[in-house]
Amino acid sequence: MDYFYKNLARSAGLLEISQGQDIEVDINLVLAHDGTGPKLLKLWNPEERVFDGRRVVFTVDHAFPAPTPQDRAFHKEFAVFSKVQGCTLYNKGEGVLHQVVAERLSLCPGMIIAGADGHVATAGAFGAIAFALTPEELIPVMTTGKLRLKVPHVLSVQLDGELGPGILPRDVALYLSWKLGDQINGKAIALSGALVNGLSDAGCMAICNFLPEAGAVTAFIVPPGEEGRPNFTLYAREIEAMIAVPPSPAEVRFVHELEGTTVTVAIAGGCSSGRVEDMEVIAEVLRDQSVHPEVTFIITPASREVAKEMDNKGLSTLLRDRGALIMSPGCGPCPGKHFGVLAEGDVAITTTVKNTPGRIGSTKASIYLASPRTVAQAAVKGVI
Repeated sequence: MDYFYKNLARSAGLLEISQGQDIEVDINLVLAHDGTGPKLLKLWNPEERVFDGRRVVFTVDHAFPAPTPQDRAFHKEFAVFSKVQGCTLYNKGEGVLHQVVAERLSLCPGMIIAGADGHVATAGAFGAIAFALTPEELIPVMTTGKLRLKVPHVLSVQLDGELGPGILPRDVALYLSWKLGDQINGKAIALSGALVNGLSDAGCMAICNFLPEAGAVTAFIVPPGEEGRPNFTLYAREIEAMIAVPPSPAEVRFVHELEGTTVTVAIAGGCSSGRVEDMEVIAEVLRDQSVHPEVTFIITPASREVAKEMDNKGLSTLLRDRGALIMSPGCGPCPGKHFGVLAEGDVAITTTVKNTPGRIGSTKASIYLASPRTVAQAAVKGVI
């Protein structure tokens, strides 16, 4: 059996499993945040207890500090629930869920994760196998520590070579979405090869984070030595700077096809590209250039630790001096709650995860998804 099936079988207590089989697996870690938390708590039976509070982790990252009285009220309710149930809660500005989990918990190959968020596959950078659930689906997992699922098909992709100058892991994720198209939909994406093995954890996180937007059930890096026969072998030399155009993350094109498109807002950071190496790329672009006078450039560190490192390296001062705005750690504008929502007529280029109409404010704004480098370049030029 390949890496994915082997680890699911182990977790289910079975010798072997096959695609389409209904199984029940033990869950090592349960995740949620204040974006899905309100529905989770609304549906929760007060008589129930979580299976193990030490393995249930929550963050407050979508609306922190609270932009409305309702958000603040929920933050307090979330804190009470977490204390009563013995869950781990990060609600003091530690950062966005997926980054905080990577920094503070021991993620390891073969770990099985369930979370009420569409991007829990970010943990796949460490070889973990993470499944995104609705709040309704997560509740029985929280009480039993088990998840029932139909075993998905695995699509194995080998990525070889080294990325060219200026090409980033986010471009790899967009390229995979473009190159493989509908073949990703509904499948678990196993990534291997010299390209991913040569990336940092941050780079692997950027790739695994985005592939669910292309329809993947989950995505993960196969540890060296565990590789099977790939369904596809792709080469780094084929990958250019990529961009997803409205109205869908799946509508991917080459950046050069959009050159000259005017932008009014640039956004970088959050769970997708808010790590230190992303900030270093942005700072490199802005080192000798300022943000265009007609562009608002919003930057959100993925975590408090990232923000500290930005300060230590002098990146924060440089970016502010060049006209960028640095928000508190978390999701930033991505959920469309605060810290830079869009108005009618805005054209935004972002490193965020969705560009569906209304995602970051007005349904009459346009959102393009790209790498930190492409976003920073547009911020200083005023055009893609």
